[in-house]
Amino acid sequence: MYINDAFGTAHRAHSSMVGIDHKIKAAGYLLKKELEYFSKVTENPEKPYLVILGGAKVKDKIQLIDSMLDKVDEMIIGGGMAFTFLKRMHGINIGNSLFDEDGY
Repeated sequence: MYINDAFGTAHRAHSSMVGIDHKIKAAGYLLKKELEYFSKVTENPEKPYLVILGGAKVKDKIQLIDSMLDKVDEMIIGGGMAFTFLKRMHGINIGNSLFDEDGY
């Protein structure tokens, strides 16, 4: 039996989740609670609605970003993704900073 209680790794093919043939797989209480909160803020958010996104790859999140633009009051993009947006939207020289060529 495998119980996943980590929202941050639920979408990843980590060996503990896919490397072993678990007969029973389930979400733990913490993962369930995180999904309930996520559902609440995406389906019926309180206003003002501010979303802060981070990460490295724009390509992995562009669909999420696009789907939220008409729902949020403000969106802050940080982490490695910020450099891709700064270069693409404002032509800023980002030097050796992280740049997502596929998301560009």
